[in-house]
Amino acid sequence: MKKIIFALLFALPLSMKAQDSSKVVNSSNDSLLRAALLLDLTRQHASNNQELTKQITELDQKLANIDKKIQSESNSQKKVESLVERVQLLEKKDETVSENVIGAYDHNYKSAVINLVFMDRELKPLVLFNASREFFQGLSDVSNPMNYSGYNDWFLKFKAYMDKTKSKDANLAVLDNLLSLTGGLSKGIPLAGPVATSLMSGIGGFITTFGKRDKAMREESEKMFQLTAVLSQFTHDRNLIESEWEQINKELDELQRLHNESLNKNLAILGITRKDFDSDFANELDANKRFDYIKALTVAIAKRVREERKANPDKWKTTFYHQMQIVQSLKVRFGTLTFRIKENIAKYQELIKKYQNSTLPEMKTKMSELSISLEKLNNAFDATFSPQAYIKSANQMYIVD
Repeated sequence: MKKIIFALLFALPLSMKAQDSSKVVNSSNDSLLRAALLLDLTRQHASNNQELTKQITELDQKLANIDKKIQSESNSQKKVESLVERVQLLEKKDETVSENVIGAYDHNYKSAVINLVFMDRELKPLVLFNASREFFQGLSDVSNPMNYSGYNDWFLKFKAYMDKTKSKDANLAVLDNLLSLTGGLSKGIPLAGPVATSLMSGIGGFITTFGKRDKAMREESEKMFQLTAVLSQFTHDRNLIESEWEQINKELDELQRLHNESLNKNLAILGITRKDFDSDFANELDANKRFDYIKALTVAIAKRVREERKANPDKWKTTFYHQMQIVQSLKVRFGTLTFRIKENIAKYQELIKKYQNSTLPEMKTKMSELSISLEKLNNAFDATFSPQAYIKSANQMYIVD
């Protein structure tokens, strides 16, 4: 079975309905937990931003009033006092505007880190393992001719012919060697490549050995020849689809590497060791403890943002901005990857549709069974992933005030 790549649960869109925190804590569903945390984060920022905006508006009004007072004031002493008050109001406004900027970076960096740490847990579970295992096992079963009525008994006769004739027939000698190397058709070796070519040639030669008295054996061999040909083509078509999985797996491996680098970098920024993170969150099974950990993490982030601004007043944004961009890029790339997975699932649907029209009754039956297991896989995927919504949420994960 191909490497399972369906371990990609990612952020639900922030537009989802609010979840009660206590209900979320009692659920092991990390996607709901993350969505609730991000929703609370957005609400908190909106409230703070509204209050700061109100303060700035009030300060602007006071500045406008004091400017009028300064213009109309004839007393020098009172004018100086008004100017001093104006300077104080401007300083307070600057502090309020600065706090608004800090609040935006506070929110955005929290959003980035929350999404990042949940990626670590979500990349590990084989979310669709059962559904994918059933389907891919079904594909292997369909490709193996030994799973079709009469093929095993007939193949023993063909094998006896091959053993008897291979010393005189180079093609049969090659086929025998290939079957030995692959473990034999009983192992479920796909009918593709040199094995399929040599087997078809060998069966063709086998059929020519039958005379009129061997009509039944000839008809049986022709039937098995047709079955072998159909399964060989089916395996070829299947392999064309599955070659895409190799590229998807490479992309997933690369994204996992980049995610790991980003996670380590951000943990270092926050002064958290990877060992402690793994122990307290990544490997923690208790949803309540994971919830508490993230809440404590957001407090640490707020403190860290303000510390960085104080230590590097000119370049403090850079530390967080680059990390936020990296996390957003990771989310978009994973969303794009789920699109590719969905497209490949659709190709299997076309494959089944094609061979449901086979003239072989047993092949039709197996296609119907395979269609059912593919539908389960497809439904499991749709219930787990929403590529378009995920990419949208990635593009909207940060606020701009």
